[in-house]
Amino acid sequence: MELQWIDDFLALCQTRNFTRAAQARGTTQSAYSRRMQRLEEWLGAPLFDRERRPVTLTPAGEEFLSRAHRLRDEIFDARRAVLSVSSHLEKALRIYATNTLAATFLSPWLIERELRNYSVVVASVSGCIEAVKRGHADLAMIPDFGDAENLAGLELEAIGEDRLILAQRRGAARLAALDGEDLVGRLMVYAPGTHYGARIAAMLVAHGVRMRGRPVCESASAEALLAQVEAGLGAAWIPAILMRGDTVARCAVPDYFDIPYKILLARASSDKGA
Repeated sequence: MELQWIDDFLALCQTRNFTRAAQARGTTQSAYSRRMQRLEEWLGAPLFDRERRPVTLTPAGEEFLSRAHRLRDEIFDARRAVLSVSSHLEKALRIYATNTLAATFLSPWLIERELRNYSVVVASVSGCIEAVKRGHADLAMIPDFGDAENLAGLELEAIGEDRLILAQRRGAARLAALDGEDLVGRLMVYAPGTHYGARIAAMLVAHGVRMRGRPVCESASAEALLAQVEAGLGAAWIPAILMRGDTVARCAVPDYFDIPYKILLARASSDKGA
């Protein structure tokens, strides 16, 4: 298994076209097709129905898609962890944080506590939690929607609050709307397997809302989706903490579309050995 095979697979899932996927990956179609075949050989099952147009996922492909983003995140989390522990810098405090919190909430928190001599590792939510449990991190700063069973055994401190807001570029034509039970418009979504994506999907199911049509963009990064929103390319759920200035505004949707969460500081329990 090679990391580029996962990126190749995700590119084809997004484009549903071998030629466009190869272009997106910066390679020839023949080289791209060979890499996809090697991935299928390694997994032991075909992932795409090549006879249909656009290309569609087989049941095995659907199953792998549900895991591919998480696999990719875990590989990069592992690399970041290795780089952190192999650094020559002596560190008093090892802090893991999600990308959004590292770029927004973390710095004011550090200034307020006048902390010095620390390292910051950016990782997924699961990567942050696992780092604390394995003793690779002293602290983890993570979003919590009140449903994280894997937080058991950790000491938790609520240090802030935020919410996901369905937003679009301010002043643009209406890019998202609720039409009966259907959410319609130029919608951009989080990739399957992401923390934010799971919470948004759960909220929609709880209120009987479904997305009509295919999303115009998919990404695992809130910052990447925000950039698309600011450019007026569509509407997406964005953490309010990222929405600085007046470039974007909340879409005209019901209040329950806002998804609140707490910002937690997690550390290993002092009672671990009890």
